[in-house]
Amino acid sequence: MTDPSAALPLALLQRLCTSREMARMDAHAIETVGIPGKTLMENAAGSVAACLLRLFGEAGAKRPVVVCCGSGNNGGDGYAVARLLKADGAEVTVVKVGQPAGADAKANQAEWAARGDTVDFSSDPAGAATRLQRAGAIVDALFGTGLNRPVGGAAAELIAAINAAPAPIKLAVDVPSGIDSDSGRVWSSAVRCSHTVALQIGKVGCYQHPGAAFAGRTEIADISIPVRWEPSAPATYLLNSAFVRQLLPDRPAAGHKGTFGHLLTLCGSAGMGGAALLCSLAALKVGTGLVTAGVPRGLRDSFLAAAPELMTLSAEEGSPEAFQESQGEFFLGAARARSAVVVGCGVGQREGTRAFVAHVAAELELPLLIDADGLNLLEGKALAARAHPTVITPHPGELLRLSGLGREDLANDRVGQARRLAAEWGVVLLLKGAGSVVAAPGGEVFINPTGDDGLATAGTGDVLSGMIGGFLAQGLEPLAAALAGVYLHGLARDCRREELAPAYFTAGDLIEGINAALKTVAAD
Repeated sequence: MTDPSAALPLALLQRLCTSREMARMDAHAIETVGIPGKTLMENAAGSVAACLLRLFGEAGAKRPVVVCCGSGNNGGDGYAVARLLKADGAEVTVVKVGQPAGADAKANQAEWAARGDTVDFSSDPAGAATRLQRAGAIVDALFGTGLNRPVGGAAAELIAAINAAPAPIKLAVDVPSGIDSDSGRVWSSAVRCSHTVALQIGKVGCYQHPGAAFAGRTEIADISIPVRWEPSAPATYLLNSAFVRQLLPDRPAAGHKGTFGHLLTLCGSAGMGGAALLCSLAALKVGTGLVTAGVPRGLRDSFLAAAPELMTLSAEEGSPEAFQESQGEFFLGAARARSAVVVGCGVGQREGTRAFVAHVAAELELPLLIDADGLNLLEGKALAARAHPTVITPHPGELLRLSGLGREDLANDRVGQARRLAAEWGVVLLLKGAGSVVAAPGGEVFINPTGDDGLATAGTGDVLSGMIGGFLAQGLEPLAAALAGVYLHGLARDCRREELAPAYFTAGDLIEGINAALKTVAAD
């Protein structure tokens, strides 16, 4: 399956970079454009200092600052930050680990040494810890984007001391030290920051967990590095409201229910009828004109009281409790009068249902979303064999089973693995979890910033499937449908955050938030 990602308004999105891409741009700026490395350090330091002073302004007072510097260019940035903050009247101490290696970092260290105090953590850990304990703000400039190994020795001890300090502001220069800037993994230990100032371009690892939790609130500072992307490099983007607004289906004033698509959901089984109801209702809430809930016969009449807006459809033969292979042709025939199909939510894992799902996946010629047990009953080769538009929405456990990956392989590189598998199977792959990842078969990846742990409750995945299925039925291409659905799904939670704490949030509450999410995107 190919997806027209080139038609999407990608210019509205922030593109994120890898450490390799950032290093190439940095080298181009210095070696080809002729911008001195020390100038770039000064620009970076100015942005970090300005951010910290702004945070001080919000707090109403300047506070003692400790800037922690490593031996690389990130440490060079830190020495310059310390100098600028002291020039602005702040009380500043530098705590260092190692000696600067590069000429620019050495120059910044020398300029700082003429102005302020430095404590060497390796020789005076107690003195450094005392400074950290009384600091109102700590700047983390230990490691930059190039870290690709576990942190040990004095650096690991300093990271532990930073994390133990009570400072309310802990600000990372570019990425929190100890975080892999490409994947978000923790290299044995990492600084837990309240804020991160990303230099020129946001780094993927600050938007994928666990890295995102260590980065805190991330902002991007322009430090005059010319942005240059390799034409063949796979792109990773961060979703936003302006982009999603452009994806939403048109709503012509003269439209009628037939104008806005007809979704067939093949969901539910005895004991899991709620999954079918949540999926189908969510599709209605995103504007789908008609939704038919295809369910096992035993569930059909129970939907009337819960959702009179839905139509229901069941096969008269076979089990009343679950889908069976013999019912496949009946539902495939019904699908021909619809626009798109969702299969899998709550269908269970009976052997007859396995054959039913495989039959639908193999024969359906409409856009198809497969979720939950639909994925548990299929193999990856069945996805690759489909010749028609397909979206899959696995959580990590489902993707591990489908792909045969090891748990750490996926956890350490969600973006890379999603990108690879979407291309291999020819599907739009939405890997659920904090910072959900949407990968297109052409290599593009999108990270979703909306939502919180309130979504970690039963049924919210069924709501997501219904939302995306509803957009498919309204005519959106699979990638656009997945992107709009996942962003609005998280935003529906965000819109209810003030009234409902995460622990008390339910999938039903999420459905009630969809309208507010759509209004928010329309108004932004």
